[in-house]
Order: sequence, then structure tokens, then C-alpha cells
Amino acid sequence: MRVLVCSTPLLGHFNPLLPLSWALRAEGHEVLVATDEGFASKVLERGLPVAPLSPVALRDVMARDRAGRPVPHTAEADRVWRSGHGWGRLSARHLAETVTLARRWRPDLIVTDPVEFAGPLAAAHLGIPRIEHGWGIRPNHEFALAAEEELEPELHAYGLAGLPRPARVLDTCSPSLQHPGTVGDPMRYIPVTGPAELPGWLDEPRKLPLVCLTFGSVLPSLAPDRMRGLITRLTHTLPALGVEVVVAIDPAGARGMPSALPGVLSVGWQPVDHLMPRCAVLVHYGSSGMTMAATTAGVPQVVLTVPIADAPDNARRIEAAGLGIALPALDLDADRVEEACRALLTDPSWRARAAEVAAEQADRPTPAEVATGLTAAYG
Repeated sequence: MRVLVCSTPLLGHFNPLLPLSWALRAEGHEVLVATDEGFASKVLERGLPVAPLSPVALRDVMARDRAGRPVPHTAEADRVWRSGHGWGRLSARHLAETVTLARRWRPDLIVTDPVEFAGPLAAAHLGIPRIEHGWGIRPNHEFALAAEEELEPELHAYGLAGLPRPARVLDTCSPSLQHPGTVGDPMRYIPVTGPAELPGWLDEPRKLPLVCLTFGSVLPSLAPDRMRGLITRLTHTLPALGVEVVVAIDPAGARGMPSALPGVLSVGWQPVDHLMPRCAVLVHYGSSGMTMAATTAGVPQVVLTVPIADAPDNARRIEAAGLGIALPALDLDADRVEEACRALLTDPSWRARAAEVAAEQADRPTPAEVATGLTAAYG
């Protein structure tokens, strides 16, 4: 069987697709990833072949419409609509190449992430079965509605009344964390962050609980000085709670950060999928990857609620599921972060609830089991 995986060019969107892709390869199937040329090296690093599509700058399609006019930053309530139009514009740029690739390579199955829309149109146009692979909490349905509005010319050209529905949806989220009423075939979420050289301290016996701070590249880019100030303050004060601290941040963001403080193990890039099971608390900004990594490992969470994409929705679901405490991110109030960490560390009910939801993940079918089912259905 040939499986074409269509992914948007972000690690947070692509990494969740890897366990199933690897499982399909282990079944003996051919797997090919179609994504932006600028992201191709990340796919190759993760052991899969890639068909690069013409490079498109994400910043451009998110910030400018098809005529090149700036898209205004809207109120928090419209953030999803703005992002959905951006994903629609990216898919429009890649659509013709995706159709040409699928016609030439002739896959038996197409797998897409939830905001990749060139794959669904190509699958419908060529009559190829398509699966939507979730990355955790299901994204707000307005992403797809906005993309559908943006892709109206392409849908009309292909004779489609709207975005085509997938043959199946793979749901990788624990039921307690997922939006109520979400329908999909269950699959276990496997955290993946990519190639890693594990630091020596990672498996040393811990005498103190471990708190991980991670804010990716989004929050530091929004408020670099305030973000640096927040992290600096927390690395000085959190160890007073009787914990050790790890700061997971990209190398550029780590420049100038304190890296040799008492109680601070490491500042910089971290293999988060290996680190998370050793943590007592995760402090992050609500990205899907960090949300799911902590949930799968049974780690309580402090979420700084950034008004970007699906982060606020994730924060609300974390609170609703009893898995952590959400704080308004743009305040960047270190005292409130410390207070939330203290609550999660001292009240054992938080850890107990996180363990309950992690157990829901452990009961779901593995990617290998799902791959076997797909072989039977489409191979």
C-alpha cells in the first residue's frame, strides 16, 4: 500500500503524524510526506521520504491576503478565523502540486493533519480515500469554515460544494480532555519531538521534583523582553519551592539567559518527550504538543493562555478536565505562576487527576494496531 501524508510545515502539526507513519512503514507500506520545501529537512531528520512542494513563507500567507494586502490583527474572538484563512491560502498555493503528485505517485490512502486542506481536495478530486489524523484536542471547527471560505475558488473549480469529509478521523485525545461530542476512531497519542541526544542528567536519580518551563518560539517573539524577564525571575525563585527547574527554549531564545543558577539543571533545547515523564509540573503556553505530552505523562500543567490559534481552547480544556491552572499569558505575572506551581506541587489531587487521564490514553489502540486496521481496510 502507498500512503501519502500531507502535512502543514510546523513540527507541532507534523510530529503527531510520525508514530502512525512509522507503524505503516513497519507494516511494509510505502509512506511519502508532501510538505513545503522549507520543511523538508525536518521530515528527512525523522526518517521519512519527502516530496517537497514549492516554498511558501508561513508569515506571508498568515499576514497577507491573496492580493498581498496586510490582514489586520483581529480581536481574540476572531483569531481562529484569521488563522483558518491563512491555512486556506497555504493550501491553495500547494494544491496543484499536491494533485500532480498524487496523480503521479498513485497513493492508496491519503493522511492529512486537521488544518492541511490541499490533501483533502486532491483526495476528493482523484477519488482516493482520506483520513484526518488528529494531533490531540480537536481544533475549533471555525478553522475549517474559514479555510472553506478562503478556498471557494478552488472548491468551485473542482466541483465541490464545500470541504470534503474524510473517510475516517483518528482521535488521539483522552476523552476527558477532548471536546465533548467529538467523534473519531481512538488512537494512543505518542509524544515525539524528533532526533535527540539525551543529556546525562536526564536519568540521574532526582532528589527534588522537576518543573519544566517551555514557551516555544511564539511567546518569546511576542514579548521578548518581558518573556526573558519572566523566565529569569522564575529560574531564580522556583527552586525555593523545593524543586529543580529545566527551561526548554530554542537556542536563539536561550542566549543571554541565566544557565548556571542553583536548582536550574538546563536552559536551552530539551528532548521534551523524554523529559516529560520525569516532571512534576509543566509550565507552557497551551500548544497542542506540550498539552498532549504532559497529559500522556500524567503531569499537571500551568498554562499561560496566549491568544493564538488553538492555545486558548487547549487552556480551557485543561482547566475543564481538572489537569491544571490557566493564567492570562500577556500579564506574564511571575508571582501568579509561582502560586500556581505551588498549588500543583502541594495538593496531591492534581497529580491523581492527571494520572487518571493518562490512563485513558494508555487504554487506546496503539499506532501499530491502527496501522494493521488500515492495512485491512485499504491495503
